[in-house]
Amino acid sequence: MNTIYTPKGPAREYSPDALNLYDSCDHGCIYCYVNNIPGFFGKNKAGNIPTPRKDILLELEKHLKKHGAPKEQILLSFTGDPFCSAEKTHRITKQALALLQAAGAKVAILTKGGFRAFDALEEIQKFGHDIKVGATLTFSDPAKSKEVEPGAALPEERLLMLKGMHQEGVKTWVSIEPVMIPRQSLDMIQRSLEWVDHYKVGKLNHVKNTTDWPRFLFEAVKILRAAGKPFYVKEDLRAFEQQAGVTLTAEERDMNFLCLK
Repeated sequence: MNTIYTPKGPAREYSPDALNLYDSCDHGCIYCYVNNIPGFFGKNKAGNIPTPRKDILLELEKHLKKHGAPKEQILLSFTGDPFCSAEKTHRITKQALALLQAAGAKVAILTKGGFRAFDALEEIQKFGHDIKVGATLTFSDPAKSKEVEPGAALPEERLLMLKGMHQEGVKTWVSIEPVMIPRQSLDMIQRSLEWVDHYKVGKLNHVKNTTDWPRFLFEAVKILRAAGKPFYVKEDLRAFEQQAGVTLTAEERDMNFLCLK
C-alpha cells in the first residue's frame, strides 16, 4: 500500500486521499470490512495489537519532500484507527500530524479512540482550518457497543471527545455508518448536533438485514435539515431516496462536498 493513496469504491466517498499509519486494529468491530482482508487481523480480532506500519514516518517524510502535500484532503485512517491503543506508546499519529502540518496538508481524522485524540490536540490545533476531527457513531446503548465494537471507546466518550474538540475550536464531523440499529443511530445524531459541524450518513452493508432503509433515510434527513447541519448521504443509502420521499440536493449527493479545500 502506498504512503498517501487514493481510496476506491465506497471508501472514496469519505476522502480523495488517505494515509494508514498502523497495521491491524484492536477495536474488534464485528462489522468491519477489513475483517474480510485475508491475514489482516489474524485469528483473534479483538485481541490484536496494532503496530506502526514499517518505516511509515520515514516513508511519509520522503513522500512529502518528493511530492509535497496533496491539494486534496487526506483521511486518517481506513485500515486502522489513528488513535488506537498503540498510539499511547508509539505516538505515530502525533508525529505524522506534525509532518503533514509542516507540509501544508489538509487532514480529516476519523476515530473510535475517544479521549486518546486529545493527546494530539496541540498538533491538531496548529492546522487551523485545515483539519477536522471525526468519530464513527454507531450505538447509543453502551452495552451494545461493548458487544459489537469491544475495543472502541464507548458512545458517551466519543460524544465528549467531539464536544471537547468543538470547544477547542476544532472542526468536527461524524460518520453514521454502519447503521445496525436505526433508532440508536438517529439518537446519536440528535445527541451530537450541538458539537458537530457536518455528517456523512450510510447504512449497513455486507450483513443480511431487514432494516427499513427508506424510513431511516427520511428520519436522518429530517433531523439534520431541521438542525441546519450539512450532510452527505452515501450512494448505497441514496438508492432509497425515492422510496423515502425525500429529494436530496446536489451537495448532499456530492462526495467531495464536505471535504476540506
